[in-house]
Amino acid sequence: MTLRWFRLNQACDQMNAIVCLCLLFFVTWVKCQGWLVDDDGCRTPDRGVGSCIGIKSCLPMIEFLENEPKPLSNRVKQALNHYTCGYTQNNEVKVCCPSDSIRIPGGGNTGSADNLQDPPNIANHRNIRLLPRNCGLMNSDNRIKNGENAGLNEFPWMALISYRTSRGPDFRCGGTIINDRWILTAAHCIKGNRRQLLGVRVGEHDISTRTDCETQADGSRKCSPPPQDVSIEEVYSHPSFDSTLLSDDIGLIKVNRINLNDVNIMPVCLPTGPTVTAKFNHVDVTGWGFTETGRKSQILQKVSLPVVSLEECKRVYNSLQQNLKITYKQLCAGGRNDKDSCSGDSGGPLQVSTFLNDDTRYIQQGIVSFGHRFCGEEGFPGVYTKVAYYMDWVLDTIGN
Repeated sequence: MTLRWFRLNQACDQMNAIVCLCLLFFVTWVKCQGWLVDDDGCRTPDRGVGSCIGIKSCLPMIEFLENEPKPLSNRVKQALNHYTCGYTQNNEVKVCCPSDSIRIPGGGNTGSADNLQDPPNIANHRNIRLLPRNCGLMNSDNRIKNGENAGLNEFPWMALISYRTSRGPDFRCGGTIINDRWILTAAHCIKGNRRQLLGVRVGEHDISTRTDCETQADGSRKCSPPPQDVSIEEVYSHPSFDSTLLSDDIGLIKVNRINLNDVNIMPVCLPTGPTVTAKFNHVDVTGWGFTETGRKSQILQKVSLPVVSLEECKRVYNSLQQNLKITYKQLCAGGRNDKDSCSGDSGGPLQVSTFLNDDTRYIQQGIVSFGHRFCGEEGFPGVYTKVAYYMDWVLDTIGN
């Protein structure tokens, strides 16, 4: 690292001092983060063609750093990291240098009408301790590698929301346990439906059986404790939720105390600390396939989906000429090979596994919001509410 700092300092004689300082900081930060290399050659993060050259020889990078507001935001630093493509023989950082200017969503030079912002900083929020540290633990022993059925107790934070219907009680939406009194869901599942809401079930796996069991590899039978049905005390939809635009589609349900255990009923982790700005390319969506028109499966389903860029997602939904606007407070995934939130529930989770609190855990990064009316159609990703942007509201609400 000392040698790299010396070489960049030599180049400072020909550079703006502020730009040079940014380069020095960027190199140090990249050294800690690692880099991405495309096996097909040098590709920029937006899949454009570039030249893998020394960072101080990349004019677009220098111009970007010169014009970007200081200090660099975490979003910009994360984005810059994806431009790195290795090191020169002299141990200098190389970047995939594009032929035209660098434009990063969330950077000060984007001129985006979306007015991109970083998620709220909740590190010192007064209610942060209401989120259990013992959350999102992966039950790897029960993982089914093939097929869409989830393993018994694999996702013990799943919740089912029950409604009054003309045919009797029915599950129409999903949610997740975030502590022993609160369920996270979508606003469209609860807004205007208070009289129809009956309760919440947790600890469920197969809706068609009273006792959930699974045959193990050695032939033995493993059974789960019975699910719990808890009554609803209060419901809260986000104050900015728009049922037409489906923006700010996030809600909370306060329930009678849930008896948490380490088997089939425990909370999921929410984005805190480094997971607030974490980058991910694939996500897991789980649910019974509940929508407002019925259900797909009796057994909990899971599916792994690729993340779709916001730009592509906007293009797809703009082509439908519907009154919908995709924003940075949403994320998109799926829309390929008949797999998307058809396998999830309205209000259910989009989750990402990561290492947190000395273990591999699931972090809920999204909430199933909406998709194309023909579920699973090629080219139409599902749209999810991005939880990180609402963590201040979540903590404010559960602390009331």
